[in-house]
Amino acid sequence: MTTNIWCDGATLGRNGKLGTVKTVGLGVYCESPRIRISVATGGISNNEAEFKALIRGMEEALSLKLIDVHFFLDSKIVVRRACGHRPQKKYENKRMDTFQLEVLRLAEQFKYVQFSWVPREQNINADYLSKQAFRNIEFYFKSKANKDSKLFRNL
Repeated sequence: MTTNIWCDGATLGRNGKLGTVKTVGLGVYCESPRIRISVATGGISNNEAEFKALIRGMEEALSLKLIDVHFFLDSKIVVRRACGHRPQKKYENKRMDTFQLEVLRLAEQFKYVQFSWVPREQNINADYLSKQAFRNIEFYFKSKANKDSKLFRNL
C-alpha cells in the first residue's frame, strides 16, 4: 500500500542579500502513519527550504521502514529535480545539485517512490507545519526577551 507524504518549506527573514533568507521552516505531513514534522533550520532560499523538507520527509519514511511512498510538493523545481531532471546551463545551481543528489540517493532506498507537484492549496497541512516552525522559534525567543516583541513578526 502506498503511503502519501506531503512536504513543504517556508522562509523567514532576510540576510541582507538579494533573495537570501536567514531561517527556513520544514513541514512534513502524513495521515497514516501519523507524521507531523515542524522544524526550523538555517537556509538561504525557498528552493533550499523545499529540498530540505523533502529530504526530511524521505528520512522519516525510511526510519519508519516505509517502502512504497508518494511525496507531494508545491515546488515544481524540486519535483522536477527529484525526478532526475537537470536544469539547463542558464539555470544551473551547484548548491541545488547537492540537494538533488541527496534526494536521488535516498530515493534508491525505497522499493517504489514517486514525486508529484500539487497546487499550494492542496498542500495546506505541510504548509501549516512549515510556518508553525517559525511560531515555535518566536515563542521561545519572546519568552526570553524582555517584552521586546517588536523584533518578532507574527505569521
